[in-house]
Amino acid sequence: MERVKEEKKKFKWPFYITKKIGLPKWKYWLIRVGGILLAFLVAGITCAILKPGTFGLFYSEMFRGCFDFSDISSVIDLFVEFSLLLLIALALTPAFKMKFWNIGAEGQILIGCLISAWIARFAPSEWPNFLILLCCGIGSVVAGMIWSVIPALFKAFFNTNETLFTLMMNYIAKILSALAISLWIKNGSQSFGVLTQGTFPEIMQNSGTLVIVFAIVAFVMLYFYLKNSIHGYEISVVGESLNTARYVGIDVKKVIIRTMIFTGSLMGFIGFLIVCGVHQSFNDSIVAGKGFTGVLIAWLGHFEPFEIALFSFLSAVFEQGTTTAASAVNMSSHQFSSICTGIFFFIIIACEFFSSYQIKMHKKEKEEEVKDDVSN
Repeated sequence: MERVKEEKKKFKWPFYITKKIGLPKWKYWLIRVGGILLAFLVAGITCAILKPGTFGLFYSEMFRGCFDFSDISSVIDLFVEFSLLLLIALALTPAFKMKFWNIGAEGQILIGCLISAWIARFAPSEWPNFLILLCCGIGSVVAGMIWSVIPALFKAFFNTNETLFTLMMNYIAKILSALAISLWIKNGSQSFGVLTQGTFPEIMQNSGTLVIVFAIVAFVMLYFYLKNSIHGYEISVVGESLNTARYVGIDVKKVIIRTMIFTGSLMGFIGFLIVCGVHQSFNDSIVAGKGFTGVLIAWLGHFEPFEIALFSFLSAVFEQGTTTAASAVNMSSHQFSSICTGIFFFIIIACEFFSSYQIKMHKKEKEEEVKDDVSN
């Protein structure tokens, strides 16, 4: 009895966390909208702290950097960034829905970029441009497929940890890209230069037309693929319970491998779009963390295409708008943009926590002791 009392005297947190049950949809979205507005407010305050007197300027420049229709190129850049993030998050969604935690988007895209750059650089100059583009596209798709199916095979047959495996594949892709550049660029400058062949026609380069159009097509196709196809049903069942999937006759190994082939193919194609369309060049940092951002967006969107589109757009607005604002107030645009984007995701993730869980206080210690005495 004495030992029990001593245990109770030990430190105990005054609160505990429980899961919310039956939260109305309108309250859930009210928390989310509040989080988004708070993220914008905190970003402005951060700018004012670093550069006093720039609070109002921050918002005007942020808006101008995204929605200045007098400079249509900034609007197009915003939608190209939005389209890339949307494509990446959508490509990750099927794997995430079956609880295959693919953290290798960065590497899968980068390996597609590498193959596109290699084909575009070393393809015979007498080949027509459309043929080089076709080879770049096919090569990138195959490369992304291989990069994603390797961890899928190990998961399906040896039950390895896919999170660590796919994360490791990112570093391998990064090392291979750096090695390839050092071998291709003999002067040691690590500057790949602008591609002279294997690039999109000028009208598509300048407007980002193909990237935006492909994002729209991918959005529509993936929505119906997940909601109305047999494959989408199998992915959902595997994600709910492996035992249930096996009981109803679903080949779990086949679903894992097939889904990762689909994901990797799309990732490789995104790499092709980045090298041959958006940048027309290559370096080992060309993906610039978009793969990891896509993971956050897919999770925040609960693997639902419309929610993913919303957070892809907000992320693009934050990244591009804060970059413009930083330049206007004479700060490092890349560093400040990274800080603000981090603030955005931190606050939204915190809102996700408070929309799913609640904090409750423990009853007073004396009340508990009285109950114990009565029971004894």
